Amino acid sequence: MIYLALDTASHLCAAALYDDRGDAIVGEVTEDIGRGHAERLMDVIGECFKQASLEYSDLGKVICTIGPGSFTGVRVGLSTARGIALGLSIPVIGVSSLAALAHEAGAAGSLTGSLATILDARREEAYVLWNDTAQVMRYDALDGLFGDAEFELCGSGAGEFSNRSTTPRKILHELAAAPIATIARLGAKMNENAAPPEPLYLRAPDAKPQLVSTLGL
Repeated sequence: MIYLALDTASHLCAAALYDDRGDAIVGEVTEDIGRGHAERLMDVIGECFKQASLEYSDLGKVICTIGPGSFTGVRVGLSTARGIALGLSIPVIGVSSLAALAHEAGAAGSLTGSLATILDARREEAYVLWNDTAQVMRYDALDGLFGDAEFELCGSGAGEFSNRSTTPRKILHELAAAPIATIARLGAKMNENAAPPEPLYLRAPDAKPQLVSTLGL
């Protein structure tokens, strides 16, 4: 089966075509753009199809990251994935950015025990995946979350936490986003019924609705 994987939840705008029959990435494009995913994503996807000499009609499923990450980026990726899947009547699989980072750490082959995934969320906060639970916490509260557990670290917030922690930890990587190939392979193993394409928002958006006076002023 051919899978189209998309990731726009971070600074990257990435797409890949994965053929599970040979465990092969047959098309892959990753651009470090920061912002502007809506303007670039369809061109990135188009370049993937060009590399692979495939058409949309060849797809069996679409995979898309669901966050946590950029609110706008997550919405762009999911709306694009849903639109493609709807037009082709194929499923969409949602992959957590935190789970993808953890999978990348495990795929490197150096993981020896438990793993904490820490993704920097700015404002002295981090997105954390620990014991299959995702949440947002302040860095200064993380030692209390982990207690005396033995574990290794990964993610863009791993170094910051390690510097603040009273206990040294092994860091497997400090990526802010997993490679799109990792996301594709992880999503291909997941059941779409257990991995819906719904955004994973762990904190409220920065933008606040404008308040309207009840007096009409």
